Amino acid sequence: MSSPTALPRVDVLTVDDTPANLRSLEVLMADLGANVVTASSGDEALRLLLDRDFALILLDVQMPGMDGYETASLIRMRERTRHIPIIFITANTRSEVNVTRGYELGAVDYLFKPIVPEVLRTKVGVFLDLHRKKEEVRRQAELLRQAENREHERQLAEARSQYERSLLEQEVERERKVSEAREQRAQELARLVQEKEQAQSALHESNARLRLLADTASRLLKGTDGRALLDGVHGQLTAHMGLEVCLGYLVQEGPGALSLATHAGIPSAMLPRMEYLEPGQGVAGRVVAENKRWVLDGGAAANGPVPDAAPELGLAAIACYPLISQGRVLGTLAFGTRSMRVFSPDELSLMQGVCDQVAVALERERLIGALRDADRRKDEFLAMLAHELRNPLAPVRHALEVFRMRMWQDDIIQRAISSADRQVAHMTRLVDDLLDVSRITRGKVELKPLPVSLTDLVEGAVQACEPIITQRHHELSVSLPPEQVMLNVDPTRMTQVVANLLHNAAKYTPSGGQIHLRAERQGEELMLSVRDNGIGLKPEMLHRVFELFVQVDPGSDRAQGGLGLGLTLVRSLVEMHGGSVSARSEGPSKGSEFTVRLPLPPEVPAALSLPNMVKAAASLNKLQPLHILLVEDNPDIRETLKDLLELHGHRVEEASDGRSAVDMVLSQHPQVALVDIGLPELDGYKVAELVRASAGGSTTRLVALTGYGHPEDRKRALEAGFDAHLVKPVSSDDLSQVLKKLCTAA
Repeated sequence: MSSPTALPRVDVLTVDDTPANLRSLEVLMADLGANVVTASSGDEALRLLLDRDFALILLDVQMPGMDGYETASLIRMRERTRHIPIIFITANTRSEVNVTRGYELGAVDYLFKPIVPEVLRTKVGVFLDLHRKKEEVRRQAELLRQAENREHERQLAEARSQYERSLLEQEVERERKVSEAREQRAQELARLVQEKEQAQSALHESNARLRLLADTASRLLKGTDGRALLDGVHGQLTAHMGLEVCLGYLVQEGPGALSLATHAGIPSAMLPRMEYLEPGQGVAGRVVAENKRWVLDGGAAANGPVPDAAPELGLAAIACYPLISQGRVLGTLAFGTRSMRVFSPDELSLMQGVCDQVAVALERERLIGALRDADRRKDEFLAMLAHELRNPLAPVRHALEVFRMRMWQDDIIQRAISSADRQVAHMTRLVDDLLDVSRITRGKVELKPLPVSLTDLVEGAVQACEPIITQRHHELSVSLPPEQVMLNVDPTRMTQVVANLLHNAAKYTPSGGQIHLRAERQGEELMLSVRDNGIGLKPEMLHRVFELFVQVDPGSDRAQGGLGLGLTLVRSLVEMHGGSVSARSEGPSKGSEFTVRLPLPPEVPAALSLPNMVKAAASLNKLQPLHILLVEDNPDIRETLKDLLELHGHRVEEASDGRSAVDMVLSQHPQVALVDIGLPELDGYKVAELVRASAGGSTTRLVALTGYGHPEDRKRALEAGFDAHLVKPVSSDDLSQVLKKLCTAA
């Protein structure tokens, strides 16, 4: 009995940077009839493949230098080794391996460490058997060819019988059918490969289009300049689609002419002729007139006559889109090429999507500009409104103070005067709030931090709100820390914050209610709260109450009224000081509490006392009679203020224009000149400059009277030569304080 035929030896290449792994693989494949050739790197493996052929390659993925994927890629690039089966070996888990990449490089399978010997032997055995069978087929084919040659020789030499010729013909026919079947299979495989390549190409194109649209959308969201997006997007789109020319036009205001906003691929000599287009002129004019896209390419010969722009630019294919937003055509964007082509539906859709995004960006830019213009006009209107409101309030306040001094015996008249005075103060407060909100929103408020005690701030705020608290018969309790607490804040603005909170509590608390002001040190912060038992807040109002023009209960009967600005100012000023403010309420009719938190300075500075309003009011009686020149072109303001000053014992001269004021100051040398800024002929600033430029005007103290109360207005007045700046309507307390300060300093 003969022994079984031994399997022919087959060469197998194993590539791994670990010698132990190579030895293990060699042992596992020892009885499979394989000549195992080892390589410790990708470079060594490539050198071995130059000299000999292998039936199978076992390739480790993770190797220093050139990894398995790179080695496989180089193997596939060489014709001789392109079809050698590759099994990747990796220590990673299946979820961590980029299986798709391996199969794209022609891998036939993966083995995961630790390797199961049976799995390795089975998979390797399959490919070795396939290689042996392939070699056997090749050998048999060679033998067949040799047999056919011999048969042919015998036929030629010996003229074999017809039977043998018939057998030979049958064999040839069978081989022909096998060959045809193989050819058909090869063609089918080629078709599948081609379809796969086409699908991959389509996927690549789709991903590129999506990236372009995503990038355009991202730039649209991040930026506000639509023209910049128009400049940048055409470069990406033309590069993506292989185009050469881009033209972007924007519709001008008025007659609707088009102006060139962006371009690429246009000779500079042609630009002057293309800078402007009339409606209906060229591709862009036609698109604007018809309000629809216009495409001319190799498959759109039926689009009608070619517009003027296409032959002039030498374009064989062009697509132009209207930039439409809110039903308005903002401009056009066109893309073209000088080589004939047909735009695919995907390309047309991509161009449409990009143009829609550009149109949104342009409309957004227009709306932002309109909002800025409206905001600027609003601020200008508020400033003018404040000036126009303050002028009529000035004579009313002066007249009320004259009445109070002359009619002090009559209680009824005094009550009427007090009521009118409160309304004037309320009107002045509304005007100041409007201007404060305008300045804060424009970033015009400049804080002037000073070291000041918490006690002084609270006293100033309580004094400012005392009239409304007294009028509504509220009970106010104040609880402050026993030790002195110092703050580094703008005294005026922080007093305004506390006063606004107290005023808000008094306004929304019924008559006879309770208001509690409490402050305490909490670590590195000062906590100050104002709590009342008034109408309270609904849950949805706890955050909205700080918004501009928001009213807690706009339909309620509130004697103090208001515009919904006080709490907005509180939040803005507190945040400018680095603090925070919050609202809390258990619901309607259960009161509310507003809490302010401010950072405390690391070091305690020396305290600066705030002006005492009561002492300032009493200073009028202690002031010696003065010689005052009153310069005012409004007769009502001039006469009422003159009467008020004369009632306090001052000698008052009048002037109604700037030129007369300069002459009277230089000739009569008054101690004080109260000068209105808005004078005819020469305004107040010019009056101050002329007086200060003359040696005879150096002894007169100049006080500016104006309806404009911005910090820049005060700065300009002081730079012009004024010693003080007062905003109309001026109270006798404020005026007396300034007069005493100036005359004492003199």
